[in-house]
Amino acid sequence: MNRPLGFDPFATQSQSAHALTVLGGIAVCLFAYFGAVAAVYGDLSVLALESNIGAQRVGGAAGGVAVWTYFSLAFVRGYGGPVLNVLPYPVAIVVLAPFPARWFLFGPDLSGLRSRFVGFFVFEPLITTGIAVLPGLASCTVVLTVWASLIGDEAREQWERRHLTVEFYDAFVDVEE
Repeated sequence: MNRPLGFDPFATQSQSAHALTVLGGIAVCLFAYFGAVAAVYGDLSVLALESNIGAQRVGGAAGGVAVWTYFSLAFVRGYGGPVLNVLPYPVAIVVLAPFPARWFLFGPDLSGLRSRFVGFFVFEPLITTGIAVLPGLASCTVVLTVWASLIGDEAREQWERRHLTVEFYDAFVDVEE
C-alpha cells in the first residue's frame, strides 16, 4: 500500500531536512506556548493544573499562530510537505506537543485531566483545540496569500516545478498549454 501523494514531502529536501523542519515546528510551538503564558500570567506554574483552561487557551492560541506561520514559511522555502505543512503537521503539533511538555515540567495531573473529559459531550477540549487551531489557520492563510500575490505566475510555476514531486505536480497542478 502506497502513501497518498498528499503526504509526500517536497522534492528538493533530504529526509534529515524534513525531520529538522518538523522538530523546528515543535520547538517554535512550545516556545510560543510557554512564552505567551509567561507573558500573560507572569508564571508558568499556572499550567501545572490541567483544570487551568484559560492558561492553556492563551498558550494554545499563541502556539497555533507561531506553528502555522513557521510551517507557512517552510512551505514557501520548500521544506516539509505541500499538504503536510498546511494542516496535518501544525494540527498534530499544536494539539499534542503542549500536553507532554506540561507533564514533563510539572508532572501528571490525572484528576485534572479526568475532570475535563466528563460526560458524553467533551465540549471543553474541542473549544480549547479550536482556539489553538483557528488563529493558526488564519495566519497560514495570510502568509500564503501574501506570498502567492507577490511572486507572480512565472515565479510560482518555477517554484512548483522545483519543489513539488513529479507525481504530485502531475496529479494536482493545472498546466495550461
